[in-house]
Amino acid sequence: MDDLPALLARFEGRRIDFKEEVSSNLYKLLSAFANTAGGTVILGVRDRDHAVTGIDLRNNAIKVLADSITTRLGIHPVIDIHEIDGKHILTIAVEQGRVPVAYDGRYYTRVGDTTREMLPDELREYFQQSIEWDGITGPYTSDQIDEETVRRFLALAKAAGRITAIAPDEPIDIVLRRLDLVRDGQIRNGALILFGRDPQKDFPNSIIRIGRFRRADIIIGDHEIRGNLFSQFDEAERIIKSYIGVRYDISEEAMQESFQRKEVWDYPLPAIREALLNALIHRDYFNNTVQTQVRIFDDHIRFHNPGRLPEGITLETILKEHYSYHRNPKIAEVFYRAGFVERYGSGIERMITVLNAASLPLPAITSTPLGFTLTMRKDPFTQEYLQELGLNNRQIAAISFLRVHGTITNSQYQELNTVAARTAVNDLTDLVKKRIIERRGRSRRDTHYILSSKRGVDMLRSDDA
Repeated sequence: MDDLPALLARFEGRRIDFKEEVSSNLYKLLSAFANTAGGTVILGVRDRDHAVTGIDLRNNAIKVLADSITTRLGIHPVIDIHEIDGKHILTIAVEQGRVPVAYDGRYYTRVGDTTREMLPDELREYFQQSIEWDGITGPYTSDQIDEETVRRFLALAKAAGRITAIAPDEPIDIVLRRLDLVRDGQIRNGALILFGRDPQKDFPNSIIRIGRFRRADIIIGDHEIRGNLFSQFDEAERIIKSYIGVRYDISEEAMQESFQRKEVWDYPLPAIREALLNALIHRDYFNNTVQTQVRIFDDHIRFHNPGRLPEGITLETILKEHYSYHRNPKIAEVFYRAGFVERYGSGIERMITVLNAASLPLPAITSTPLGFTLTMRKDPFTQEYLQELGLNNRQIAAISFLRVHGTITNSQYQELNTVAARTAVNDLTDLVKKRIIERRGRSRRDTHYILSSKRGVDMLRSDDA
């Protein structure tokens, strides 16, 4: 025999609610749990004061209840019997559903401790999250598929060693079927956007817009890139390269590595490619009002993609746990087989590695309801950017001093800003914590500071504003 506190302890960390009897409110609650993060209903306990009222289990009541839940909601909860104070109660555990769960034609959600019907916009977004866009079929024909792009993909996949079951000369319809881009003879969205001759005929806003900006309000170059994703990737990289600077390293070390001069771009090309692939693969293609955008400024480049992170997933999760989330798994699979990406969500980590190797700042990344934005900077030490980091004028002046002289001491900081030693210590300590400068020296007497070898601040964050 259990007592109620001990029973509740078993479900620690799960959402719990109480219902005294079987009613429409029970089914609404189960629908809400299935449509959010799952949960457990304790049936036979009054919600107001948690008094145990019990459930009548005669006449095969549990089977009747289970069949009723399955018939009305289409789900199969786990139902267990417990006895408390000589009375029987039930625990009904529901997992989060893979598809929206309705009761009596209406969809419910859980907000705090309240069950309510989903609003139209919420329901639309929920359906979109539950359905993979690239898996939807449409009234497309094989004539809309570009055979040359398919053959190029097969060559890339063979060179990458990631495809063995498909012959290079196999008919296009068989290739698409083996890639799961055809279902019951119908072509999926993924096939059209990956290999289509003119995908914009059906998906008009599935383009990349690249702009070269002198300032936020002054644009000096504008490009609209159409076509399938393979051609968009190639053309976008070409245009970006035309707007960013490149110099040539002809040092003895560089010549020894490759026996020819080494190209050094403003931003490492592998980082540019990772950002482009991220935008193409993880874009929310249900959103037909916002284009994928690349904005190139004098000191930074910004990639914006209409596709925020799913609920409960943060940038920290992706980086620390190598979490691989694919909004469009069929598109991701094709790019993986072509050798463009790795399977386990390491793109951002690889981007950080190459930027760090080039002594460039870490990328600034935000995920908001408007989408996913990634920004690379050539130099973290512009006046505007340092102000964005919350540095005061004294600290900004010290950064300028460091760029010229290479090092700064506490006494030099005091003299530069006409401040007391304590203020200098506080300001310099803050800069160290933000990884903008590094403290050097073995003793207090020879302590000095230099610009951080990381050349920037880890600005990875997930915003909800």
